[in-house]
This record gives sequence, C-alpha cells and structure tokens, in this order.
Amino acid sequence: MSKIKLGILGGDYRYKILFDMIKKEGYEVKAYLNTYIDNNKNNLDQLLDSTNAVIAPIPCTKDNKTVFLNDEPTIKYDELFELMHKENIHLFFGGVIPEEIKIKASKYNIKCFDYFEQEPVAVLNAIPTAEGAIQTAMQESEICIFSSKALVLGYGRCGKVLSNMLKGIGADVTVSFRNEKDEAYIHAYGLKSICLSNLKCVIDKYDFIFNTIPAMILDRNLLKRVNKKTIIIDLAQAPGGIDYSFARDTNLKALYCPGLPGRVAPYTAAEILKKTIINICLSQLA
Repeated sequence: MSKIKLGILGGDYRYKILFDMIKKEGYEVKAYLNTYIDNNKNNLDQLLDSTNAVIAPIPCTKDNKTVFLNDEPTIKYDELFELMHKENIHLFFGGVIPEEIKIKASKYNIKCFDYFEQEPVAVLNAIPTAEGAIQTAMQESEICIFSSKALVLGYGRCGKVLSNMLKGIGADVTVSFRNEKDEAYIHAYGLKSICLSNLKCVIDKYDFIFNTIPAMILDRNLLKRVNKKTIIIDLAQAPGGIDYSFARDTNLKALYCPGLPGRVAPYTAAEILKKTIINICLSQLA
C-alpha cells in the first residue's frame, strides 16, 4: 500500500473527502491549492516530490492551457507536465480532459485518465446527477414532479437513470431517441418515446425538460415553442445543449447544472473517484 503516493491539485469539497478517504486506507496523499484541506503543501514542487500520480480538478481546465483553480495562482499544463516528467510521475487523473491536454501529456510520457471515460465512474456518477437534477427541478418549480409531464433528452447513462427515477416518483416521462435500439429499450421500461427530429411538434407540452445531450439540442427554433412555465435543466458537459442567450431574452427558466455529484452528494462522488483512482494506480504501478 505504501507504494502509492498521491498528490491532489486544487479541487472542490469532494476532493477534501477524497483526501480523507485515501489517507484512511493507508496511502500517502498530499494536497496543494485546495481550500478545504488543512495541510496543503506550500508549493507545486512539494506536492510533486515523491508522488506517483497527480489528481487534477473537475473540470481539469477551462481554457485548454491552465489548471482550473478558480482564483488561485495560474499553473500552465506545460509547466505541470514538465515538472511531473522531472519527478518521474507518469499518471494524471482529471475530469473532462481535452484532447489538447492529452497530447501535451503524451509528449512527457504521462498517461491521462479522464474520470468520465471510465465506465464505472460514468455509470455510478449518473445516480447523484439524476438525484441532483430532480432536486433542482423540485426547488425551481411550483408544481410536484408527481403527475407532471417530463421530457428527458438523451438515453445514455444519465438519461437512463434519470428517466427511471422520474417514472418512479410518478412523472409522465417521455424520452428522446435517435435509433430503434434506444426506442425499444425506452418502451421496454414503460416510458414514452419521441424521435429527436419530431421534438418541435410536442415540446410545448412538458412541465420539465432535462437535457443530457452534449450538443446544441435546444436551439432558438425549439425554445420559441417551449411553454414559458417549463423548467429546463441542462446536465450536459460544457458548454451544454441550450441556446442560453435566446432563453434569457425570452424569459425561459433554463438552468445549467454541471458537477451535480460534487455539490449534492460529495461523499458519494468522492467514494466513486477513490475506488477508480486506487484501482488504476494499483494496476499501473504494479
């Protein structure tokens, strides 16, 4: 166990819980620039000293150049990877890692592991994401989810979990599909279905719209047909799937809700990350 030595760079409150979990299991862990962790190291060099893997924030960057650290000092990925290479650190973990960052890492012989490309993380993360989406819908609306009409856009991991949860609390759920296989599964679970190309004909009928598709799905042509009382919740990865400018101009309530697991269930989110990080480190460092 002592072979694994981890360095947490930045991160939110779930990373504080992750830090405590890793430490409790007997592994060495350090942190830098996380405001929730008391024993942060003073600089990046100390974080990387005798470390096997670096754990970056979620998302790991917002500009494809620097580590996402809110108002903290700027750390460029070129600088970070060069220092990691010098310290013989070849494992890098983060959320939503752009291809540009992966290419930079590969030049320094560093392997990138994107949480959301790990199937167990993606599937398990769908649960707190769905719960958080329903919680947000309840807070923002003046009606119950029970007996409401809900539209779920996308039938991937999150769409599957969310649509079943909504059905479980009594919503009348319709799920969009692109192919016959998804349509068949939607019907098999007792849900209604609608082809994406036919949305314009029915989109005014829903009390809640949940988008899970990481593409511009709800453009102005569709949004102008949405009922003004409808609550729209966007769960897709940045930049989301809604024309927010048009939504604001037309007084539609469209909410972008990234990172729900870390906000509504940080302990669960940290537990999911911990298992994945440790398992990968054990296999890579064996």
